[in-house]
Amino acid sequence: MILLGNCMSDTYCSICNTKAVIYLSYGKRSLCKKHFLRYFEKRVKRTVGEFGLVNGADHLGVALSGGKDSVTTLCLLKEITSPMKKKLTAITIDEGIKGYKNKTIRNAKEICEKLKVPLHIINFKKEIGFTMDEIMKKKRKKREVSCTYCGVFRRWILNKAAKELGIDRIAVGHNLDDMIQSFLMNLYRNEPFRLARFGPKGGIIEDEGFVPRIRPLFRIPEKEVALYALLKGFKFTLGQCPYLEEGFRHVIRSQINDLESKYPGTKFKLFNSYILIREILNKSFKEKPESKISKCKSCGEPTSTDLCKKCELLSSLNV
Repeated sequence: MILLGNCMSDTYCSICNTKAVIYLSYGKRSLCKKHFLRYFEKRVKRTVGEFGLVNGADHLGVALSGGKDSVTTLCLLKEITSPMKKKLTAITIDEGIKGYKNKTIRNAKEICEKLKVPLHIINFKKEIGFTMDEIMKKKRKKREVSCTYCGVFRRWILNKAAKELGIDRIAVGHNLDDMIQSFLMNLYRNEPFRLARFGPKGGIIEDEGFVPRIRPLFRIPEKEVALYALLKGFKFTLGQCPYLEEGFRHVIRSQINDLESKYPGTKFKLFNSYILIREILNKSFKEKPESKISKCKSCGEPTSTDLCKKCELLSSLNV
């Protein structure tokens, strides 16, 4: 896949023969702005319909970081659900990362005001007792990865907030690249349960304590999401988390992008393998659940052990 910038290339749209904005190497065709936007939106709407992502939900939440993926997710869900008269609410989590999060929160506020979508901002300091910057100062000597803490705490906060707001489902902006990265990370770590639950409509074992996640962009490559957001004029944060390079995901991302550049279509082939494996694992875990869901003895949130992962990590921070 090649982005052609401001149409300065001599490449033309395979449909209408006007100047192209992108060449889809995996599909061997070029698209102009009009046909790319149409192609993108059609795929997202097809995903929402095919997997029933909004069926039966009266109140949808969107995890809004202020980046390209979450902003695109919010805007498209607003368009899709408005005729259905479904309520839409955005939730932004402030992890407390100096010089980074203030920009994303500002973008989140602006887009929600423009779309007339209510926004709830929840911060780590209030819910967890620490900001991410404080957490990393405490754990730096032990060389523990930031994503471990951030990911667990964000999921816990998001689930808790969604229940308090009466949200039926939470939409997250995971794109094709995110899905493949998570697939390989869980594969390398031999974590089949995580592998099975991460899909277009997350979750294996249904429990009233969990608010299901949906992923409308899970078939869309990251670069296509970025181009769509730019062409639509969405305002989003371009920077990345300053702790990103500490995580395993950064290594996997580089490997996959290198393979894709050498062998176009690798990402979709990996994705198709993931879908097949996930279906097999999902069926297996549904027939024989890995563990019974109970309540955390500390916070009362759902868990398969005495303490949920959030409380376990929080306990280690207080040592």
